[in-house]
Amino acid sequence: MKPSDQQDLLNVLEQQRQQLQHIDRVLKIVLPIAAFLLCVICANFNWQSTLGTFIILLIAFYAVGIARMNLYLWLFIVAIYCLIDIYFTYAGLPPSAIGRQMGTMLTFTAIVGYSRPYIDQWYLKSQGKS
Repeated sequence: MKPSDQQDLLNVLEQQRQQLQHIDRVLKIVLPIAAFLLCVICANFNWQSTLGTFIILLIAFYAVGIARMNLYLWLFIVAIYCLIDIYFTYAGLPPSAIGRQMGTMLTFTAIVGYSRPYIDQWYLKSQGKS
């Protein structure tokens, strides 16, 4: 490989890294807003649950969407949180609460985790056409 080819490759990789950092900056704004809106929808009927749900969603979205950690680990952590929160709120595990809170939180965490590679591809393609 010629030195100029290697330099060209390094330049392209640096440009791609900068574009991916741009996506990270956008997601750092969008994901907390989405976490807040979802915590209002799926939290149980007390302020402790709302605060805890917001915090766990914010951390999970950041972990799978920006830090790109293991999605299945974070789905497990979210599921455990939901079971604990529901148990302490209702002194039991009513199926309606499990479906509402756990179903919503797991679904949106999975959407964020699975969609990140596609967002990267779409953004890189759109920047390549410009």
